[in-house]
Amino acid sequence: MFHPLVSNLSDIKDIDLENQINQLGRKYSIAARSGNSGLCNQIVIVLEQYKDEQRNRLLDKSKKINLKNENKDLDDLININ
Repeated sequence: MFHPLVSNLSDIKDIDLENQINQLGRKYSIAARSGNSGLCNQIVIVLEQYKDEQRNRLLDKSKKINLKNENKDLDDLININ
């Protein structure tokens, strides 16, 4: 989903993204306890957008690591002398 008030998340640092997710989680808890379902729905939309960005970043990092490890052969590890 997309929330119109959320700017480009690719410009945010990883630690800031994580902090925003934590803050939104706390705000959701407060809104849920107060019974404000409309606000809860809006927070969930924004929270999912932030979590999707975090997942995509982790997936990209994982792909880079796998590509780096994929290029290594076992020939370098096995010494036959």
